[in-house]
Amino acid sequence: MQAFGFLPELAESFPHRYVLNVQLLFPGKPRDGNSAIADQGFPPFGSIAFEEIQMAFVNEVVSDEDIVKYDLPFAPSSKCYWTRDFVRDLFLWGEISEDPARGYPPEGRFVLSMEDRLLSFVLSLGDRSTSFRDDPYRIVWKAIVCVKPDNFGGLDPATAISILKEALCCYGYDGRRNSFAPNRTVVFEF
Repeated sequence: MQAFGFLPELAESFPHRYVLNVQLLFPGKPRDGNSAIADQGFPPFGSIAFEEIQMAFVNEVVSDEDIVKYDLPFAPSSKCYWTRDFVRDLFLWGEISEDPARGYPPEGRFVLSMEDRLLSFVLSLGDRSTSFRDDPYRIVWKAIVCVKPDNFGGLDPATAISILKEALCCYGYDGRRNSFAPNRTVVFEF
């Protein structure tokens, strides 16, 4: 893995390329100087290793060709967004939904495609930012409530969850341009 050529011991710990479209946190060394969020259990290593990793997932409008190719439930020219890793042929789409009037807690409902299999996830949200003025805007994924198929479609659960987290870091708040929360922190409690 070329990005870790100067630190070969890190290459084994990080077999995937990670998207870093979010604020990075390091114990005792916050990137933005905010010591209140510095100790979140992130591995202690230098930011230079991350900065040399190429972007993998991106949020983009689904093309009409991809709607047909992947048999997606979108109408042509619908301008729907997805979070996609073109190189590894992975994608995520879904949304955060909530209905406080009916007492439904906010949750994320997502479909992840990997190795020609579709995995459906329902995720609960933890204590997150309630105002877009929060800087950084904080998105906390508390737990995986449900996965379909139950056996992860025969895929390795640890790998599938790792890729899900990777995609959700890029997805951010809305899976689009994240214009309401451009500076955000994504935290996983699972």
